[in-house]
Amino acid sequence: ALQFKSLDSILQTVNAETGEKQAVTYKCVDIDKMVPSLMGVSKAVLENVVFVHQEESNWPLGEGKVLKDKFDDIFAATKYTRALDTLRKLRNEKNA
Repeated sequence: ALQFKSLDSILQTVNAETGEKQAVTYKCVDIDKMVPSLMGVSKAVLENVVFVHQEESNWPLGEGKVLKDKFDDIFAATKYTRALDTLRKLRNEKNA
């Protein structure tokens, strides 16, 4: 027999203007996207700083490559570098 189970999560927020509580049901995948945006931080910050497990809390003392990757995730260095490259290309195209 086949079984299908779907996990739903309820996210409760408070309206800043009215003080009224609002609850919305989401699929777990949607919750993973909603929480970082509602908290105003990236997913990397939540995973590596806010909700880091005690056993993994020494990651800042880790190996160079692992440490660099984590910092790149936290500070969105890849997105920043891509944005700079795009701006340079656009400027060069405009000046050419």
